[in-house]
Amino acid sequence: MEITTIIGIVVAVVIMLLGIRMIMKKPAGAVPSLDSELHIDPDSQTPVIPRHVRGQLAKQEPETERVEPSLNTAVLETHAAEQTETAKVAPTLAETAPVTINTASPLDTPAVTDLEPAETEKTAADTQADAVVETTEAKGSTVVTSAAAEADAVESVDENKAADFSLNAQIEKAEISDFNDESSILDAHLHEQKVVDEECTLANAESIISLSVFPQGRVLSGDKTLKVLLKYGLRYGELACFHRYSEDDTKLLFSVLQITDTGMEGFDLETLSTEEVKGLAFFLALPHNDVQNAFDTMDSISRLIAREVDGIVYDQNQQELTPQLREFWRHQAIDYRAGQSAEV
Repeated sequence: MEITTIIGIVVAVVIMLLGIRMIMKKPAGAVPSLDSELHIDPDSQTPVIPRHVRGQLAKQEPETERVEPSLNTAVLETHAAEQTETAKVAPTLAETAPVTINTASPLDTPAVTDLEPAETEKTAADTQADAVVETTEAKGSTVVTSAAAEADAVESVDENKAADFSLNAQIEKAEISDFNDESSILDAHLHEQKVVDEECTLANAESIISLSVFPQGRVLSGDKTLKVLLKYGLRYGELACFHRYSEDDTKLLFSVLQITDTGMEGFDLETLSTEEVKGLAFFLALPHNDVQNAFDTMDSISRLIAREVDGIVYDQNQQELTPQLREFWRHQAIDYRAGQSAEV
């Protein structure tokens, strides 16, 4: 083996030994501890604890269970703080209390220096207790006085409100007598209504020509009946009927009633939605001053409603209304004269 190789091996071993020694060697300075001077961060002004010291800090500080504050704890702390403040105020009151000079003879009154220390401490404690009691009584009287003042203020406000809304007893009240006199406005309104009633075709009816519509194999619901009647321009009015008027609303053309098992009846709008309608009866009152228009309108609307409800139109003899019967009843209405009845 060459010398250079040997020298290289020796140098490598020496270097390894030096490295191991440096690793195992302790730092020359003193080991940092909690008692050493702490480094203060200039920005946050908080101490910086080295990592190798944090383990010592964790060992020295025992873990304590965190207790959540409760209402009772807060109340006790507040009460203790109030007692502390009261104890601080008591000596001040004792110091500022007036001093009573005893004018009796020195022979009759024992000297203060003759009192034992225990009695002196007792006298100071009694003075402090009396001061606390006086302070408490003063606070209580102040609270009572403020409460009484608030109650008086509320009562005065209530009295002012009552006075604002109370009536003056000295004001004379006007008596309202019953109205028994005649009224021109009321008389005119009643007269107009009377004229309308007298001129109504139903009031002067001597005879009628009627048509009826029956749905095939079923009955109509109240809601369906109401919708169909309103759809074709009929309006609910007198005698609990639905009426169709002329275009200028001056003439009654014809009216509609419902057909039940007992006959023709009026409509009750309050219960119509829950009822079933067997059929509809259309009737034209005679004499009529526009009879041709009235019959043609009744015939047309009855057929439209029959088509709407899938029904059939019948005449007043319960025969299906054919074109021949339609012309027959049309001429009967047109040729009607007062004092004669329509032929059946």
